[in-house]
Amino acid sequence: MNDRPAGLRNGLGYGRALALITAGGAFLRFAIIARQPLGYDEDFTAVVLHNPLDRILDMIGRDSAPPLFYLLAWLPAHLDASPWALRLVPALAGIALIPLVAALARRISGEAAGLWAAVFVAALPTSVMLSEFARMYGLAGALTVAATLLLWRAADDPTPGRWAAYAVVAAAAAWTEYFAIVALAGIVLAGIWLRPSRRIAAAAILATAVAVLTLAPWLLYARAQFEHAGGGFWVPPLSPTTVGGTLGQLFTGPPVDSGLPFGPGLIALQCVAVAAGCAALAAAAVAWRRLPPESRRAAVFCLLASGGVLILAVASIWRPLLEARYAAVMWLPLFALAGVGLAALPSRMAAALVVALAVPTLALSVAITHPETSSLIPELDSRVSDHDLVDASTSHYLVLLDEAGPRTQSRLHVLVADDPPWFDGTAAYPPGAVIHAVPGDVTANAGRVFWVADPDATPPLLPAGYHSLESRCAIRVCLTIYGPNG
Repeated sequence: MNDRPAGLRNGLGYGRALALITAGGAFLRFAIIARQPLGYDEDFTAVVLHNPLDRILDMIGRDSAPPLFYLLAWLPAHLDASPWALRLVPALAGIALIPLVAALARRISGEAAGLWAAVFVAALPTSVMLSEFARMYGLAGALTVAATLLLWRAADDPTPGRWAAYAVVAAAAAWTEYFAIVALAGIVLAGIWLRPSRRIAAAAILATAVAVLTLAPWLLYARAQFEHAGGGFWVPPLSPTTVGGTLGQLFTGPPVDSGLPFGPGLIALQCVAVAAGCAALAAAAVAWRRLPPESRRAAVFCLLASGGVLILAVASIWRPLLEARYAAVMWLPLFALAGVGLAALPSRMAAALVVALAVPTLALSVAITHPETSSLIPELDSRVSDHDLVDASTSHYLVLLDEAGPRTQSRLHVLVADDPPWFDGTAAYPPGAVIHAVPGDVTANAGRVFWVADPDATPPLLPAGYHSLESRCAIRVCLTIYGPNG
C-alpha cells in the first residue's frame, strides 16, 4: 500500500505538501484561464455581467438560476471585460476544491489519501475545465463539497457554531445553483446515515431547511422563472447513451466535437482519462475491505453524499434533467474516494494514473474546442454597412452582442421562423433582437446579409434573388455573406 506519498516521505509535512499541490493546480488554471474563446452559455454570462447591477438582476430573474455567482463575478467583469475576468470566480472555486476534497479524503483514510486526492483534483480534466467555464457550476460544486465537509464535522462534534457554518455554506450553494438543493438532500441523508441519532438528524434537516428557505425572497422576485417549468428543455431523455455520457464526463469534462482539429485524438485522450479515473475508484473499492470500520463508514458517507446524482437520474424518468453540468454540482465528493484508491496503490502505479489524467487535461487546455465566433468580429465591424443585416444563430448571437462594435450591433438580429426557446439565453436579448423576415430597408437598398452560424446549419430564409457571395469558417463557426443578383 502507498501509505506515504512523496511529499510526506521528503519531510514536507501534510500542510506544505498540500499547499504545493494547490499552488500547482492554481498555476495550471491561471495559465489556461483565457486560452479558450467564450463558449456557449458563457456568452450569456458575459452579456449579463456587462450591464448595470439592476439590469443584471432583471435578466437573471427571467432566466433559470439564482444570483450569487453573477453577483460575485460582477466586480471582476466590470474591472476587465476579458475572458480572464469572467472566469476568475470559477477558477478560484476550482482552486479551493483541491484542499476541500483533500480534507474529505484525509478524514477517510489519512494524510496519504488526502494528498493523492488533492493531486487527482488538481490534474483531472473535469475540475480544470470547470475552472475555466464562466458559469456557476464550478462554484456550486465547490460549495457543496464544503457543505459536505462541514456537515460531517458538525455531525461528529455538534455545536451551534458548526451547524451555523454548515447552514451558511449550504445557503450559498443554493443561492448559486438550484440543483445544489438536490445535492444537499444527498448530503443530509449521508450525514444521517453516518451519525444515526435523532438529535443530529433533526439538526441537519433544520439547518438545511433554513439554508434553502433563505431563497424565498429571490424566488418571489424571480417568479418569471417559474414560467419555464412547463416548457420544453434542452436535456435529452434518459437513455443508456445519456447515462453513459454523463458518467464519462465525471472524469473528462465536456464532450469534444470529433470534427475539431485533432478531435479524434482529444476524444481518445478523454477515454484514457475515463480509464484512469475508473481505475482510481476501483482501487478504492478494493481497498474498502482493508479499511478500519470507521474509515469504511466515512467512505460510504462520501459515496452517499454524491447521491444527489441518483435523485437527478430518477427524476429524469419523468422530466429529463440528468446532464453532466448539473451532476457536477453533486458528485464531486467521489473524488475523495479516488484519493483513497490512489493511496492504496503502489506509488508508481498511482503516479501513472495521475499522468494519465494530466496529459488529457493539458491537451484539452491547449487545443481550441470552443467556437471562434470572436475571430469574425473584426471583419464584421469593418464591412457591415448601415443597410446590411447581421443574422446570427442563437449559439453565436450573444458573443456578437457582447463583443462587436456599435455598427455591427445596430444591425445584429436573430432571423428565425419561430421565437427561440428561453434556454437559448433570450433573457439577455434586447427588444427587437428576434426577427422573422429580412427588414425592408435591407432589400430596398440592396443590402447584404452576413450570416454567422454553425458550419452545418441550415441557411436562413432570404428574399428572392439573394445568393451566397463568399464564405469562410473558423473553429465551429462560419460567416457566409449573401447579396442580391447583380
